[in-house]
Amino acid sequence: MPLLFLRIRIVLFLVLAGSFLCSCITTSHPATRFYVLNPLDPGVSLVSEIEQKGALSVEVASLRLPQYLERPQIVTRCSKNRLELSEYRQWGGNLRKNMMRVLARNLSRLLASPHIAIYPHRPTIPPDFRVELEVMQFERDPGGQVRLSAQWRLSSGKNRKPLTTRITDLASPVSLKGGDFEHTVAAMSKLFGELSQIIGSAILEHVHGRPGS
Repeated sequence: MPLLFLRIRIVLFLVLAGSFLCSCITTSHPATRFYVLNPLDPGVSLVSEIEQKGALSVEVASLRLPQYLERPQIVTRCSKNRLELSEYRQWGGNLRKNMMRVLARNLSRLLASPHIAIYPHRPTIPPDFRVELEVMQFERDPGGQVRLSAQWRLSSGKNRKPLTTRITDLASPVSLKGGDFEHTVAAMSKLFGELSQIIGSAILEHVHGRPGS
């Protein structure tokens, strides 16, 4: 009988010890935080009140990302050849879809138009322009700067005639600390807003018959 009690005590001790170790391992992990890109502030516009009367219609036709960005984890660049994925700092949804929604919202505010649609949904009126975007780089670099490099194409919404093809490279002016994801994502939103303004300006250049080079 004493031997049986001893075995029971050993089993209980092992169970309690295992539970304690599991709780320590669980609580030692940091909480996962989720981030999203945000559009430009309301009130930002590239058109005057007179121009707003003839609202433009734009279709965001496509947005492609490099494969290394097509994942939940936020990616940063540690060196020229090495990337780091943050397991506990993730996107609050699909990054590509988030970017398409933000681009559509930005163009709506910049062009003062409600007629901005995301493919496959069509605008409420036939599109005047189509925008295609291919992102080549969008992350914080080893020096702490956020960089955005993208090739974008603007075409006619009626016959899809190519109008403009450009490559735009942007970088944040301030270097950020390695673990500062809050300001990193804010800088990414700002850079994407700058790209949206460049695309919006190109649309207006074609509307006014003054396409850029």
